[in-house]
Amino acid sequence: MRIYLVWGILLYLRFFAKIALLLHRPFIIGIAGSVGKSSTRNAFHAVLKEHKTTKVVTGNSETGVPLGILGLTVEGYTAKDWLKVMLKSPTHLHSLAKVDYLIIEMGIDDPFPPKNMGYLLSIVKPDLAVSLNISATHTMQFAKLLKGKRMKNPTEYLLEQIAREDTKIITASHCKIGVYNKDDLHIASQIEKFSKKKTHTKLVSFGKGKENDVIYLGYEVTTKKCKFTFSVNTSRGEKELELSFNQFLLPQAYQESLAAVIAACVNMNIGITLLKESIEKNFKLPKSRASIFEGINDSMIIDSTYNSSKSSVLTFLDLVKKLKDKTDRPVIFIMGDMRELGEQAEAEHTQVAQKLSGIVDYLYTVGPLTAQYVIPTVKELMTSRKKTSLMVADSFKSALQLALHVKAEIPKNAIILVKGSQNEIFLEEAVKFLLQNPADAKNLCRQDDYWSKTKATYFNLEAPTS
Repeated sequence: MRIYLVWGILLYLRFFAKIALLLHRPFIIGIAGSVGKSSTRNAFHAVLKEHKTTKVVTGNSETGVPLGILGLTVEGYTAKDWLKVMLKSPTHLHSLAKVDYLIIEMGIDDPFPPKNMGYLLSIVKPDLAVSLNISATHTMQFAKLLKGKRMKNPTEYLLEQIAREDTKIITASHCKIGVYNKDDLHIASQIEKFSKKKTHTKLVSFGKGKENDVIYLGYEVTTKKCKFTFSVNTSRGEKELELSFNQFLLPQAYQESLAAVIAACVNMNIGITLLKESIEKNFKLPKSRASIFEGINDSMIIDSTYNSSKSSVLTFLDLVKKLKDKTDRPVIFIMGDMRELGEQAEAEHTQVAQKLSGIVDYLYTVGPLTAQYVIPTVKELMTSRKKTSLMVADSFKSALQLALHVKAEIPKNAIILVKGSQNEIFLEEAVKFLLQNPADAKNLCRQDDYWSKTKATYFNLEAPTS
């Protein structure tokens, strides 16, 4: 019975979202990928809002996309809340009035509807589509495709299937422009197959190779600033573009998001000068993606607690390594489980654990996966004769237990990286205890009423105050 009710709500919301799109017909930019969708969305908005009226859809799921198109939000996810949204839907058909550009994240969680790209494309078809990257983030859900099959490399098969579904944003959307990451072999393979078909889609690539439309040239970072340099192929020839940020520190992997936006906007006839000025002036990160805070005992906190995957953890560790080499400051890594990995959980956590040596001095973890796979690997390194910088490696049952311990033990002038998945990890609550200015807590992720109630229940209503 419940599944019929869910599908009824989904089809109802889809119906009115499609009417809103038909009535107003904005130019639609769709963004897909395992990592970096929100940052790419924000970079697009930074540029396009200077050019024409632009709207961002904040949700990226089978419910978030239609609700965002209609300009609606669900407050508490109860039956009453959903009923309110459904009653309001017919009255929000003009939510896109006078909108020139509509920017939408399109996230997949499953190979089958309604959590796949095929279903999202039944709601909205982008005029310009971006495919950023592929990782093992959703292999747990895609593992159902392995049922009854025997193969030598199931991980590679699953990544191929994730890429096949995710790149449908380009290959099955009939978009005018498809921007893709040519360095990602799984994406490049799918796009190469697509390019052999008769299509009106203009394909635009970014990456390291000189054959790309946007090429990575350089990356520099200090504790005060980060700088990216690109070579951009324009209608007037190649130009070099440098982007500098001093309000936050971006890992090198953010070059994917920036390059995708540069490639897209150049093909939307937006000039290089306006691109640079708009991104540097307007680009903002979603909360807890790469936020920088002053911490207690003269520490610097790099808050990336919104979510986590192996690829994103590794790129933040690379950032911290560069900072450590330049400043010789001690590094604390507060790590939460990386979720939704299915049978890949052990391999993904172990690979991260093996990366920590030489970068991290103090490791504190939350969650059963880090306790099972990361801590033993790290302690084996610590007890062996292998050279390692690690001095402490402890696991905790909750973010609050961890926070109270770290607050008492934190060394002076430390660089603190905090990263973990969201469900039942909630490392943003640990960050609260380490902030020099408690008022900064409002800038952490998941601080609204819904999440506050969820976390209070999870922590058994015994959350101590900082």
